Amino acid sequence: MRFKLMLAILWAAVIIVATCNNDAEAFLFDQEVQFSLTAAPEYSDLLILNDIDFTDDFYFLQKTGHFLSFALLFVLLYTALKSRKTAFYLIAAFALFTEVLQLYFERDGRLFDVLIDVAGAFFALALVNVLLTIRKTSAEDSF
Repeated sequence: MRFKLMLAILWAAVIIVATCNNDAEAFLFDQEVQFSLTAAPEYSDLLILNDIDFTDDFYFLQKTGHFLSFALLFVLLYTALKSRKTAFYLIAAFALFTEVLQLYFERDGRLFDVLIDVAGAFFALALVNVLLTIRKTSAEDSF
């Protein structure tokens, strides 16, 4: 369990570094890590919705990254904790935390991104539920 939990924590750390990095594009394509702090972020930025643009290739790539990163985090956390409910709630709280944290690093924190993160976790939860049902049915059929 400790190794599995460490993997989940390590992946969460990767998400935090990506979250706090100044330039998502430079981080992703050039592996550049740069941080800039702001002491007084604008919390109302969390509510902005007019910058949603799925026609922009990089925007779509970012949101896909959100979805898949949190899906993977859910799987890692569930595997470590063996509780779907606990893993899901921790992921939802972590998603909110990362978006608020972005505001302190001159990034665009958005509640919309929290929804995408949680959707990724929910997708992974649904997948785990299906796999567990198949496993249970398979085990019952073998008797």
